[in-house]
Amino acid sequence: MTVILPAPLRSESLTTETAPVPLESANSSSLVGEVLHENDWAIEDGTTCLPPNTSRGNIRLSADALFWTVREGSADNWAQVITPKEALGSYVGTATLVDAPFDWNTGFRVGLECQRGTDGSGIALQYTNFNTTATSRAAGEVYSAFLGNFFADNTDGDAFGPHYRSASIQWDFEFQTIDLQVQRSLPIARNLTVRPFIGLKTAFINQSVKSCWHQPIDTAEKTYHFTSANEDLKQNFWGIGPSLGATLKIPLYTRQRYTLKFFGTPSGALMYGHWTFSDVYTNDGPTSISIDSNPITGVATMVSCVMGIEWTQRFSRASTTLRVGYESQIWLNQMQFYSYNMGRLNNLMSLHGGILEFSINY
Repeated sequence: MTVILPAPLRSESLTTETAPVPLESANSSSLVGEVLHENDWAIEDGTTCLPPNTSRGNIRLSADALFWTVREGSADNWAQVITPKEALGSYVGTATLVDAPFDWNTGFRVGLECQRGTDGSGIALQYTNFNTTATSRAAGEVYSAFLGNFFADNTDGDAFGPHYRSASIQWDFEFQTIDLQVQRSLPIARNLTVRPFIGLKTAFINQSVKSCWHQPIDTAEKTYHFTSANEDLKQNFWGIGPSLGATLKIPLYTRQRYTLKFFGTPSGALMYGHWTFSDVYTNDGPTSISIDSNPITGVATMVSCVMGIEWTQRFSRASTTLRVGYESQIWLNQMQFYSYNMGRLNNLMSLHGGILEFSINY
């Protein structure tokens, strides 16, 4: 079908108005197909969905369910079980490091993003909260890896402190971050969109280690006058600093009303960090020991990556997105407390697990 418009007079300005074409009066199926092709928000039955008004920008609200676990660089050596060579009837003994694996647990993340419709730039704010616990037990001839036990009835430091017939530990982990980001979308190719961001990350990571020690074992040099002991350690951290990253999206399957995409977001942050420590040992005898560890101020570094697939469903005035993926964060020098058999720690901490996100864009 060809439409020819008459040429305007010189005194007239050319004004073109586009009128809706009644689908029921269109004689050619190619016309309907052309309309559906040009408007991604048209529905297959011939009606039209209006997309969100992106000329003035839009707002995106998101909520994530997290299913994560933690790995600490020092939780695999909170105690040692040592078997003397005489007990095995051989010329060698054994030493086993006792681990405290953290539980898989749920957390959450909520976000708010405001985006301009003209150039794809925007600002986003996110809050993440995750807590978990590690527990473990040991029996035999159990030696502590913590400093308070070393000085129990051993203030001059000429021995190794008491060892016990059994011990247990509970390691509580609390993790919170706040991320403020400035973003902008850059279409690199037809099937690749990159959204780099620069921002500010704030983190609060608190850890509490509660250990119980039972039935100290007397030696030829020492007889102990208590039956149980407790040692509680705390490490609290806060940090703030710049972050940098980008989100990449690749369409996998596209239709008028929905889209399936692959996404990936590598990022990193360099923060000013501050660590404080507490270590208190007590037993049911007269002994109480407090270890005075000075706070540490330094650089805290983290890198992270999240990847997965997202399904976007478009409606008349809004769109919804469901994301399923995997996230990993590595904090390179998070563990900083003082250990008896390893000295001042400078170990990494990692979080990883699945994410399930639901968001609405309107």
